[in-house]
Amino acid sequence: MNRVIVLILFLGLVSCDYYDGRLQIINKSDRVICFDHEVDTILDIPSINKKDYFIRTRINPGDTTNVVLPGSTKQWIWEVASGKDSTLSIYVFDYEQVLKNDWDSLRKSKNYIRYDFPLTELMENNWTVQVE
Repeated sequence: MNRVIVLILFLGLVSCDYYDGRLQIINKSDRVICFDHEVDTILDIPSINKKDYFIRTRINPGDTTNVVLPGSTKQWIWEVASGKDSTLSIYVFDYEQVLKNDWDSLRKSKNYIRYDFPLTELMENNWTVQVE
């Protein structure tokens, strides 16, 4: 009987994963894009597996993706609020350029478009970002 109770408690704790998928990126451009996000205006430097990450985060023209953060159902709010000026920066890359170049070249040449969204603007727009 004790094993059953322990098993039920364990399963209850394990199944309590919380995620926040409120950030939605809509690709309204005519090209395939990929993206990254930071709560700073400087793009992350590490290049290990970065190209693989971008290939996985591709968004086709006309498609939408939700960006999910683990930890809490309010994780995006906490994440952005903790950043510089409570602003989220989204870096958009042309997918073809990502395929042709390595991460360090893309970053150093600033071969991307940076969009900055204050927390208040994200909330006003229901956490929807349109890339045109």
